Amino acid sequence: MNVQSVTELTASIKQVVEQGFAHIQVQGEVSRLTRPSSGHLYFTIKDSHAAISAVVWRSAAVRLHAQLKEGQAFIFSGHLSVYEPRGTYQMMVTRIMPVGAGALAAEFERRKALFAKRGWFSQEKKQVIPTLPKSIGIVTSATAAALQDVKKVLATRPAYLKITLFSCVVQGEQAPDSIVAAFHKIQAMSQRPDVILLVRGGGSMEDLWCFNDERVVQAVFDCDLPIISGVGHEIDTTLADYAADVRAATPSNAAELSCPSRDYLRQTLPSIARIKQMLEHRVSGLRQQCVMQEQRLSYQHDRIMDQRRYQHNYVIESLVIAMKTSLVNAQQRWQAWQTRLQKHEPSQQLREQSQRLHQCQVRLSQVGGRVMQRRQVWQAMVYRLQQSARKTYQIQSNQWLCMHEALKALDPQHVLQRGYSLIYNQQGHLLTQVEGLKEQDSLTIHWADGHVEAHIDNIYSGEGETK
Repeated sequence: MNVQSVTELTASIKQVVEQGFAHIQVQGEVSRLTRPSSGHLYFTIKDSHAAISAVVWRSAAVRLHAQLKEGQAFIFSGHLSVYEPRGTYQMMVTRIMPVGAGALAAEFERRKALFAKRGWFSQEKKQVIPTLPKSIGIVTSATAAALQDVKKVLATRPAYLKITLFSCVVQGEQAPDSIVAAFHKIQAMSQRPDVILLVRGGGSMEDLWCFNDERVVQAVFDCDLPIISGVGHEIDTTLADYAADVRAATPSNAAELSCPSRDYLRQTLPSIARIKQMLEHRVSGLRQQCVMQEQRLSYQHDRIMDQRRYQHNYVIESLVIAMKTSLVNAQQRWQAWQTRLQKHEPSQQLREQSQRLHQCQVRLSQVGGRVMQRRQVWQAMVYRLQQSARKTYQIQSNQWLCMHEALKALDPQHVLQRGYSLIYNQQGHLLTQVEGLKEQDSLTIHWADGHVEAHIDNIYSGEGETK
């Protein structure tokens, strides 16, 4: 038989005990509880027949949800450890739950599976948190310490940020209805916040149970505003966290996630000078585009005006040529009339007769009355010639005006202004008849104020039949 020392035996026992009881749960009452200044908790776990020493180190004690009380029953989680100098064993407790918490955990898992099946935790339906919200709504109790933590964090955010508290009960039987009423109040607002913070401080599973209520989880899921859930401490999880768009470890972390701090914005956002430079560069580019567009429009306008001036000048020149031709013809006819009149000028005849009058004054005295009569006839002829010339000039002027109106009526622009249109095929040829057209051909129809592009769907002959 191998003889072992006490140390060796104790070490072997320690190895067996600590490996075999690394994860255990024990139910019992708290007895002989001591709280030394070190922050550790020492007590005994007992039932009606046995007892075991237990310790909670300070690092684990600060995270406990339940407060240990003498004589109260709990479920203790942890592992066994052997204290070699004394050869005794004790339980290292890392988690404490009141009796009945196991049933709550089972109910938690049942509800979690049910709500997941309904799609309330679906990632596809999560909303994106705004990068720079202008308004934040906080759903929590007005007396909660979590509210003060959130306010401290939001105080480091931009000064324009508007914070609205929607006070509600966050623990107890009235909590679910109160939380749901707060969400309904937010939904009914005309100017709603950009993001909602659902926060509460840490506590036991019983304290946070209202956030596992079906009404609360559905209200979080149905809300069409982004929600950040910061319920409890980092180790706490509620079903409202799964339904929210973002889960935060703590209320303070929820406030941090809702909006970037002023220091972060100063580091990430461009400086005012840089923004000014970017805006000036953008404005300069837009101004250059405007100038180029103005030049393009001015060029197009000048081309159109030049074309119209050319057409106008062409019409004026045609009218002037026609008028000059008409005037030349009138002058030629007028000169012909003058030539014909000169042959019949009375003064010439009078001079010839004066020579004869010298020879026969007697005869002239006898025919004096005849000369006076001829003078009157001559005057009447001159008057008729003048009237005829004026009438001829008037007729020629009227003819010129008629030609002018005829030319004006033939002006294509004038014809279009009367309601007519010009139709060109896709080769740019003017169309005057249906013959030669096919279905689906492209046409350009011009009116006085613009033109349109058209396609032929059906072609009908003069009798209304489809060709």
